[in-house]
Amino acid sequence: MTLSTTQLPLRLNPQQVFSFDNFYFPHKELELALTDLCNSDRLDFLYLWGEKSVGKTHLLLAAAEYKELRAFYLPLSELVLSASPKILESLEFLDLLCIDGLDAIAGLADWQEAVFHCFNRLQLSGCKLLISAQANPANIKLTLPDLRSRMGTALVYQLESLDDAGKREALILQAQSRGLELSEEVANYLMRHYSRDMSLLMALLLELDKASMAAQRRLTIPFIRPFLNV
Repeated sequence: MTLSTTQLPLRLNPQQVFSFDNFYFPHKELELALTDLCNSDRLDFLYLWGEKSVGKTHLLLAAAEYKELRAFYLPLSELVLSASPKILESLEFLDLLCIDGLDAIAGLADWQEAVFHCFNRLQLSGCKLLISAQANPANIKLTLPDLRSRMGTALVYQLESLDDAGKREALILQAQSRGLELSEEVANYLMRHYSRDMSLLMALLLELDKASMAAQRRLTIPFIRPFLNV
């Protein structure tokens, strides 16, 4: 029995849900900053950085889907391969622009120029900006000095990797947001026998959600064990 071969009813197809409510915040300060960005005029530029699988994309997507904001999400790592820098034009009508993966334009002069000019237009229009990267603004490998300078004006937060206890809490919270009951015992079992990488664990939880709905079964160790090949 594998995840790829499990037959599921087409109508039972849980989707990934990105919100601030189902993200585990070890420190409430970042949660408050993000809600301020989306809700108030006290903050207009926030920069999140950290290594892979710490939740940066989750938070940008959650912000882009926040309530009734006119918001747009741009994954730069994908766009530099499939689109033109012109995609950054005419975005001034937005309330919030979320740019994910600023590191992807390192070495790409045309994209750096486009982001710089986009930043200036957004400031004039009052559109807020949320940016993520793997490096902090001081160390990101951007060759355009003016753009590096603009990044330094943001309120900056580092997202650090969770310890095992934090990962367990994040899994349980995500499961609860899906209406699933995930015990600490099962969460620990997943981390021991599958992965400690949060992006892989969240993807597995999505697949287990589909399978549990199809089988009308709870997430117990006997139920999930065949999916882990252990």
